[in-house]
Amino acid sequence: MSPPFALVLGLVLGLALAAGVGVGVLRSRMIAPRRSHRSFDETCAAVERVVPADPEGWSLPLPAWDAYAVLEKKGVAPENLRRLRFFFVCNPAYAAGMLRLDPSFAGMMPCTWAVYELQDGGVWLAKMNVGLLARLQPPAIAAIMGRVAAADERFLAEVLG
Repeated sequence: MSPPFALVLGLVLGLALAAGVGVGVLRSRMIAPRRSHRSFDETCAAVERVVPADPEGWSLPLPAWDAYAVLEKKGVAPENLRRLRFFFVCNPAYAAGMLRLDPSFAGMMPCTWAVYELQDGGVWLAKMNVGLLARLQPPAIAAIMGRVAAADERFLAEVLG
C-alpha cells in the first residue's frame, strides 16, 4: 500500500469513526430523562407551579396533555407505562428572538416536557437537551438556547425534588 493511499484511507476511516462516535453521543444525550424524587402527581403539580412562577416570563401556554389516556383509548398504551403527561414550556421573548433569526425553529416550539410513571413506580421527566442542541447552532441562536437550557436546569432542580 502506497503512503498517499494509506494516508487517505486513514483520514477516511478516522472521519467515519469520529462521525460514528458523534452520532452515538447525540443519540444517547439528546433526550435528557431525569428521575423525580416525587410522585407522578406531585411532579406534574411542581411543573405547573414552578414554570409560570419564574420572573423571566416563562409559561405553559397550552394545557397539559394526558397522553396516556389518549393512547389507552386507542388501545395502544405501552405496557411499561402507568401514566404519561406532556407539558408545553415557553418563554415568548426567547421564542420571538429565535423566530426572528430562523423561523424554522417554530417546529420545536413550545418545548415539550414529558412526565411519565413506569410500571415499577419510577417517575421520570424527559425533555430535549437544549444545551447540547445549542452547541450545534449558529452563535446567535446558541446564545438564546443557552438561556433556555439554564432556565431548564433551574426548573428541574425545583421540580424533581
